[in-house]
Amino acid sequence: MESEPLLIESLFDFFYLDNKKISSFYAQLNGNGSIESYKETHGITDGKTMEATVGVPTVTGGRLGSSEQAQSGGERFYNAIDTMPREMINKLDELGFVSKVLCESNLGRLVLLKGKLGIVDVNMLSAIVEPALNFHSRELRTSNKKEDREQAKNLEKIKKDLIDFIRNVPFAIQSRFIVESDESVEEVWMTLNRDELSTPTHDINFKHGEFMAGEWYLLGILDALPNDDVVYEGENDSELQDMIKVFVNELKSLAGRPKSSFGITPIAIFRNIQPTL
Repeated sequence: MESEPLLIESLFDFFYLDNKKISSFYAQLNGNGSIESYKETHGITDGKTMEATVGVPTVTGGRLGSSEQAQSGGERFYNAIDTMPREMINKLDELGFVSKVLCESNLGRLVLLKGKLGIVDVNMLSAIVEPALNFHSRELRTSNKKEDREQAKNLEKIKKDLIDFIRNVPFAIQSRFIVESDESVEEVWMTLNRDELSTPTHDINFKHGEFMAGEWYLLGILDALPNDDVVYEGENDSELQDMIKVFVNELKSLAGRPKSSFGITPIAIFRNIQPTL
């Protein structure tokens, strides 16, 4: 007899998974650690009975019976790592750990957001930045517009420093997540670990540009608020420490989170695949 089909409402197509955090949360939720695999065992028992007439006195004639049983079975081993992310997200939501609102009171908490996903691998750009700038500068120099030719001169002045900067700063993959509502449009900024991506970034940028098509979901820890720059002047700060502060702030301003954006440490990014009707 065939088993009835499972009623699955949707599938999660994971684009990004922080497996270390997922395993840690899963272990804390069940109290026994994260599951790496599980085994399913099943068996079927067949039996048959044999009867025979035996030589007994005619007054008490009878039959002798015996039975034999044969058992067959099997085992199936499953990789449970693939089931943990969805199970963990559902459980965290069920227990009230997940909020769906971007606000100051949720700082340090888990949030689940829906919006547009943008990806830029700046490290990939470091290899092509010089020829790209040369091409752009040549277009500006040959333009009929005076402002374009002035822009070309300004670009030539900073081009070498810009190329050196991009090539030597160890950029991660940057991501922007746009959350729209009836009242506002909010931007979330984050970096992604290359090893946790399911799709190479160059495939994304060649196919989509910066923003990927469709609607995406982001689960992460909200850990930065817009315009939250902290200024602290220590009494014993040295000139070297002051220089480091200036450099870090300039680095953030040039290539990091915009002042107007929220900041998130991402745990899972996925889209929801619905069955056909």
